[in-house]
Amino acid sequence: MKTQKIYFFLCMAALFLSGLSCSPTDDETTYTMSESVRVTAFSLAANDSVLAHLDTIFFTIDLNGGQIYNADSLPVGTDVSALIADISFDNVGQAKIIMGRSNPADNDTIDYLAVPTDSIDFTSKVSLVVTAQNGFTEKWYSVKVNVHQIDPDSLYWNAPFGVKPLPCGSGVTVTDQKAVYFKDKVYSFIETDAAYTLYTTDNPYADDWISQELTLDFTPDVKSVQATDEALYMLSQTGELYRSDDGATWTSTGQTFYSLVGTWKSRVLGIVSDNGTYKHDCYPRPDGFAPYPAPSNFPITGSSPMVTFVSEYDLDSPQSIMVGGRMADHSLTGATWGYDGEAWAQLEGSIKPCEGALLFPYFTFTTNEYWITTQYTSWIVIGGREAQGVADSVYVSVNNGNSWTKAPELLAMPTYINPRSFASVLVIDADFAASQTSAPLWKFMPVHRVAAMAATGADDYKIPYIYIFGGENNSGNVYNQIWRGAIGRLRYPPIP
Repeated sequence: MKTQKIYFFLCMAALFLSGLSCSPTDDETTYTMSESVRVTAFSLAANDSVLAHLDTIFFTIDLNGGQIYNADSLPVGTDVSALIADISFDNVGQAKIIMGRSNPADNDTIDYLAVPTDSIDFTSKVSLVVTAQNGFTEKWYSVKVNVHQIDPDSLYWNAPFGVKPLPCGSGVTVTDQKAVYFKDKVYSFIETDAAYTLYTTDNPYADDWISQELTLDFTPDVKSVQATDEALYMLSQTGELYRSDDGATWTSTGQTFYSLVGTWKSRVLGIVSDNGTYKHDCYPRPDGFAPYPAPSNFPITGSSPMVTFVSEYDLDSPQSIMVGGRMADHSLTGATWGYDGEAWAQLEGSIKPCEGALLFPYFTFTTNEYWITTQYTSWIVIGGREAQGVADSVYVSVNNGNSWTKAPELLAMPTYINPRSFASVLVIDADFAASQTSAPLWKFMPVHRVAAMAATGADDYKIPYIYIFGGENNSGNVYNQIWRGAIGRLRYPPIP
């Protein structure tokens, strides 16, 4: 019995000593320290005195590039000199915010983990330095709060000193002019002192126009020039319709018109006078077509350019619209008329009665209270001659001319551009990268391709510039000018 007790205590002692030998000592205990330097969230604290809903502004966190920024810039004039940031991390050891000044001695540093409510001056160069728990791994982030330097929704034009002359050159008195787009080029027809010259270019804002004096066996009505998908058309002063494939050689079609109102695909549309009755006509005429009376309220002269667009829901049925003009009784109208290839119809939209208004497709934007911006495919009407004289009014439609509203002040024409009527207007895409050089290459944006723009970066981003050629003042004198404009936010590629 005694032997058994001794044996039992020896076994217990062995087990106890074995347990001690298997337990790690304090010196042998190890911990895994985090190497993460990841920023998981970034936002600005609410501050209605600076901007309503400031805390809803979305910030992009580029972990690879080490950048934190808001792609949608804040409104012009937003004070970002004292903002509080709400930043979340992934178990980091230290986070410091450095506000870099022009003089390094004036730099300010905030220990963000210790005092997260300290304000940050984002007018300075702000860096966020994150150190991991291991004390060695470190990452620098550039933090930017972008603020628009110009109002992004304003329509900006080249300054007065940047206005270009028509391709005939400055100091030349222009009697009449018309610019159209045809076969991937701009065609500018100019009359000076009863001489007619054709100028062509890929780039209407450079000085590389190719000129060709026209020798014609008829007296042209330069303002009547129209471009279809297949040919150019122009009336003589007596109404005979001429056709050209190159703008230089013209052949009579044997058909006469009172006026031309526009084009649809390969067809030129116009008005004929049949014993005092004004009728719709076209060239070439489809099989079975016969001229038919135009309604008494239809503009037989002076309507805006007729612009064709294709609905994304019906690509096979282009629609055309025009606005304004003079009716058969010589009174002005502000009505909008549409054409679908078969029939004319008056739309509900109307502007103030005028003739020679500028109509073109473009883009407009709205931004809600949470700074979410929406882009609209829009139609814009500028100027025209009203009963009181040439106007500088601007109208916008976002429903293909079914309704028009007076444009906001952001889209108003600047005072340094004189009001005008009967100007030519083209919308032309410019490669952003090329536009930064002294000799950019422009590419036309066909007016029938009205769609939202898509871009992935500056290399393939297109700037849709508006070009206004010529135009007449109250006395009918032609301005020897080319103006170029664009909505502010469209002049720069979106931040990726």
